[in-house]
Formats: sequence, C-alpha cells, structure tokens
Amino acid sequence: MRPALRAAIIGLLAMLTTACTTGRIASIWTDATDQPIRYHKLIVFGVTNSPKVRRAYEDNFVSGLREIGVKAEPGHAYVSDQALSLVVRMTEAVSKADADAIIITHLVTDEPDAQPPLPRLSRVPAHYRHLVPYFSQVYNDVCGPNYYADLEALRLETNLYDAKGERLVWSGRSEQLDPRSEQTTISDVIEETIAQMALDGYLPRASVGRPESAE
Repeated sequence: MRPALRAAIIGLLAMLTTACTTGRIASIWTDATDQPIRYHKLIVFGVTNSPKVRRAYEDNFVSGLREIGVKAEPGHAYVSDQALSLVVRMTEAVSKADADAIIITHLVTDEPDAQPPLPRLSRVPAHYRHLVPYFSQVYNDVCGPNYYADLEALRLETNLYDAKGERLVWSGRSEQLDPRSEQTTISDVIEETIAQMALDGYLPRASVGRPESAE
C-alpha cells in the first residue's frame, strides 16, 4: 500500500471514532414527486477502498436501523471488498437480502470555495437519480487517488434508494466532520441520519425504548 494512501486510511479510521459535527444534517433532498414510503428491509453499502472503514459504515448503520425495528443487513455479508466495484454484485445482493430499499453511504469532500449547502435541496445531480449509474460513479470517485486528500472538509453523505424502482428517494449530508474533536463519533452522525430519514417518512418512527414493529 502506498504511504499516502495508508496515511489517508489511518486518518479516516481516526475520524470514524473521534469526528464530530454539530449534531445536525446539513442538507437534505427528498423526492417531491411521490409520497414517502416507510421501508422495513434495508441493505447498506459503505463505499470506500478500506475494508475497515467500509465495515464501520455498514455495521453502524445496521445497528441503528435494527434499533428502530428495521430488518437491516450489511453489504459486506453479501459482497466481498474485492467485488464491491461490480454493480451486478450489488444488485444481486439487494435481491438476495429481499431488501425494499438500499442505503449507499460514503464521505464527500467540499470544494475549497464551496458555499454552505442549503438545508433543503430542490435537486440533485442527474446521476444520483438512479441506483446503478450512481453507484458506478461514486465508486470510481471515492476509490480514486487523492479523494481524501483534505480531511478537514469531509461530510458523510447518505443516499436511500427504492429497491423496486432503483430510484433515489432521500439524500442527506452531514455538517463538516471535525477530526480534532472527541465529543461525537461517526456513529452519532449515522444515528442522526437515521432519525432524519424517519422524520421525513422513509423509516419507521420508534418510540423511546421500544422499536416500531414492521407494518
């Protein structure tokens, strides 16, 4: 492994255990053309070139989803790290898991002169709209060289796709992650993301201490 890549992965692993945000999701997009559906069977894919980082994404999401009564499976239980770049393996896994929705999550970097994102977005890039082109593009981008060159400008992006139509229904980005903070871990960011998806009508709402059962 190249020293620069090794250093980036070490930095990412540190962020997964110490990175902090303000506790808010910075920006959200929802499909305004259709009524939200509360999904109950999900599969989660973390996109990264580090197996350890991938498992941290997927396992944290699965744990949080199961706590609210969602049947959730990590993508690594179905698709190996070596095969993650193959879209057909991802779609086969969705079928095997009998999932009604798919979460794709990864880190994104802000451009140096980027403006703060709006809380509610009216549109997303065209390739986000459908699962297959989105997954192909994001894998190539995220696993490319120097993608994580600036650990000071990273956000966690999460996209929720309807399995039947392979279409995007919800997208969210966290506030910028602060690798110097020890107050809130990435698991808290994921918990906030799950709560926001439930608030927007795409996941079950769980009462305190008692998950909502599947309908």
